[in-house]
Amino acid sequence: MPNEDVVVDPAFTGPPSAAQGGYACGLLARYVPGDAEVTLKRPVPLGVALRVETRADGATAYDGSTVVATAASRRLDLEVPRPPTLAEASRASDAFPGFAAHPFPGCVVCGTGRSDPAAFRIFPGPLAGRDLLASVWHPGERAVSDGVVRTESAWAALDCPGGWAAAWFGAPGETAVLGKMTARVYEPVLVGGPYILVGWFAGRSGRKLYAGSALFSPSGVLRGVSHQTWITLADPAVSR
Repeated sequence: MPNEDVVVDPAFTGPPSAAQGGYACGLLARYVPGDAEVTLKRPVPLGVALRVETRADGATAYDGSTVVATAASRRLDLEVPRPPTLAEASRASDAFPGFAAHPFPGCVVCGTGRSDPAAFRIFPGPLAGRDLLASVWHPGERAVSDGVVRTESAWAALDCPGGWAAAWFGAPGETAVLGKMTARVYEPVLVGGPYILVGWFAGRSGRKLYAGSALFSPSGVLRGVSHQTWITLADPAVSR
């Protein structure tokens, strides 16, 4: 694939003035064969032409001469928990912690301040009796193309459930941003749904939080999975 420019639509914000992490990772993952690991080096700007340089097994995105993200092929082997039912996931969403306090209410995926057509409105809440957060997702028209959920949309949907699980179980009261995400999306993820999403905490090392997430069909068939590294912020007023 030749080098090219990509632009993140300002509708797909995460932290203020930056792209939603999973969405940005998914854009770069399109240049990688198979499972992809994407590392965010700095906040990915919105509405700016980013130069993507490709190689046989990965890609690098630049804002001018500054590297903003790198992607490489990585095999993802991750034990995935049993999915909740659609009804269980829906009830969990009612207890979404972000309804009480949200560090980034403008996030296109989980932001409580978003109700526009681009908003995913994924609200992961604690699942009764299990160490999981769960939510339901109805992909909107801006998440799909030709009847299939776009790669970057699937990655975006997988992002926030893991982040909220990391915060809920591993860092209560702290704010974190996505630093690295490895994911596999089983194609095709068709329009329809609703889909079930879960997130779980996988450990902590200093400021780094580790989490997993998974995307299931309404009947519980695995459609996507991710492992994430989140970085807690010393100053929540800054996005990175």
